[in-house]
Amino acid sequence: MAWLQVNYDSKTLGKEQRFNAFLPEEPTQFETHAPAKQLPVLLLLHGLSSDETSYLRFTSLERYAKEHQIAVIMPAGDHSGYANMAYGHSYYDYVLEVFDYALQILPLSKRREDHFIAGHSMGGFGTIKYALTQTDRFSKAAPLSAVFTPDWLLNIDWYDFSKKALLGERTEARGTELDPYYLVDQAIKEGLDIPKLLIMCGTEDDLYQDNLDFIHYLDDKQVPYQFVDGEGKHDYAYWDKAIKYALDWFMEDRK
Repeated sequence: MAWLQVNYDSKTLGKEQRFNAFLPEEPTQFETHAPAKQLPVLLLLHGLSSDETSYLRFTSLERYAKEHQIAVIMPAGDHSGYANMAYGHSYYDYVLEVFDYALQILPLSKRREDHFIAGHSMGGFGTIKYALTQTDRFSKAAPLSAVFTPDWLLNIDWYDFSKKALLGERTEARGTELDPYYLVDQAIKEGLDIPKLLIMCGTEDDLYQDNLDFIHYLDDKQVPYQFVDGEGKHDYAYWDKAIKYALDWFMEDRK
């Protein structure tokens, strides 16, 4: 399994950036007479207190990805909520730039059915936003311990995190691109092909009720999903199990 740290000049952020990637080794990568086999790929988003290295350090992601022969792209999302910030950088666009750049320079499949997205906490918030707005890019999405009510994230008291940086002079996120409930309504209104959804949350997580409220809304809107709960807190002990389950789910149709 190759572990890559890619430093490049981001055109979206206007500065040098880096992302991490796991790339399974495959026999065609060592042959020179033909292009390497194109691999399925997961875009994996970290949480508010994490970074692009956290899944490398706190889970067995490398082992799980190797088992399924799937590449994993891990960008840095800072404290952005994976949004184009009112006072800050355009991280929503930046993450898409990373994904597209990786598709260009690595032996990755270009097919939607081979593209997946997942993330935990703030990364789960980003996951559901991308799933509902970039429906042509991803076939499956797995928000893990996700924030679905934007005010829950925006009002959190956390180091160097600013609600105003994301919202600007607006007073709330409801009915905006930061509101997953609004994005569900828009996706339905526009007739978009919403990716298959796997929503997971531990029953001891403070976000558990937020997850229940969101899946009830999906029920009301007749949006299909799979919900998996069970014992677990808002920590990497749970996310290690969750990302393994999610990878199994992403790749189950290939068995």
